[in-house]
Amino acid sequence: MRHMRLGKVMLVSPKTSFGRDLQRTYAGGLGTVCKDEDFLLPPLDLMRLAGVLREAADDISVVDEEVTGTVSASPGSIVICQVSLPSLHEDAERIAAFRAQGARCYAYAGMRSPAQWRVLFEQGGCEGILLPESISFARAALEGDTTVPGCVTPENLLEPRHHQPQFGDLAAEPLPARDLVDHTPYMFPPIALTGITSINGSFGCPYPCRFYCPYPLSEGRKIRTYPVERIVAEFRQCAELGITAAVFRDPVFSFHRGRTLELCRAIEAAGTHVPWWCETRIDRLDEEVVAALVAAGCVGVEVGVESGDPEMQAKAVRKRLDLDAVRRFHALAREMNLELVFLFLVGLPDETRMSIRRTFDFILELGLADTEFNLSIITPYPGTELHRIARDNGWIDGEQNAFTSHNAVMHTDRLSVADLEQATSFVDELHAVCRKTATPQDRAEFQRRLHAWSEQDA
Repeated sequence: MRHMRLGKVMLVSPKTSFGRDLQRTYAGGLGTVCKDEDFLLPPLDLMRLAGVLREAADDISVVDEEVTGTVSASPGSIVICQVSLPSLHEDAERIAAFRAQGARCYAYAGMRSPAQWRVLFEQGGCEGILLPESISFARAALEGDTTVPGCVTPENLLEPRHHQPQFGDLAAEPLPARDLVDHTPYMFPPIALTGITSINGSFGCPYPCRFYCPYPLSEGRKIRTYPVERIVAEFRQCAELGITAAVFRDPVFSFHRGRTLELCRAIEAAGTHVPWWCETRIDRLDEEVVAALVAAGCVGVEVGVESGDPEMQAKAVRKRLDLDAVRRFHALAREMNLELVFLFLVGLPDETRMSIRRTFDFILELGLADTEFNLSIITPYPGTELHRIARDNGWIDGEQNAFTSHNAVMHTDRLSVADLEQATSFVDELHAVCRKTATPQDRAEFQRRLHAWSEQDA
């Protein structure tokens, strides 16, 4: 097949009113708003797209407008804008502005809802929407082949194939074009205050927490992995570019135990000395795997716990974690000098004030520092089973620009929006009493008020 030249291509993460608080890669690419958290990740998917497209482009650039400020498009150029759920209308307006400058415009989106796609077509006027599975086929999509996986157009947006993604060969994908981005402004304080990057070793999540978690929507349920040697090549690329650290964005980094050990040994043997961070599940970690992570330069891990209430673990969370296993892993990580961030979630159906209290008490029992846990408020992401149930029951109260994972945008039969807003306030107080400057009296007073609130539970 003879390919056409693409001319000038610009891949843009648009500026929004959320500023640097908008983390577009979180929530399976739907995006979250992380207020008061001083970190910023580079636009990895745009760098991946640039890696695929650069041979076909006469000029290609990756622009993060939160870092560089707003930019203009050249007439006849191609602009691909990464869009997020909280900023959807703002992103659509930005696409419309590029289109008014004479550019051919596309959106890159993790969302799989025709309602959101229509906003991009009708308000933004984009030619097409590129879903995550389109990255391998992006050149063909921009050349006009709308039959490739993950290319949504106004004519085909209702086709079922967009909800049953078919992904390309990860082994054949070029390295991300990290050289097109100045990584200096990007930071992840647990490992580096400047010059970090993000990286993927795998995609997908097969677990039943897809009931509320959006990662399987955008990445699929099947675990797909890059070859070990490819990931090592990315570490070498990072070292050559002077990148100080890497944050893996895999939903379950250590899903395959044998592969995880192989990868860690290969990273260690490469000797790049680039520290890194990952996210995984406690039931996919043991002492040998943790030792391999640390030896390979892993500084810390994020693990989902969701609830500190055994009843919620059994019937609502769908992780079904044994909280004693969480306690044991916490002790192991501290013994092996591996930093931790436990991820908790409040507001699922069946959650009560009392179960929220038990989660907060569990955090205090573990003695976590304020940087060692993150507590989010349930968000009914479009496309999940939770969204369908919440919609059918009339639970959704907020507009999608409030779907940040830190705002109360729904209620349940057990919790009102006011309850969840109070829980959000308690989250802020919990972080305060977990700081080193807090006194035992501060913690006792917090628990007194928390327990009084929980005992009002109907």
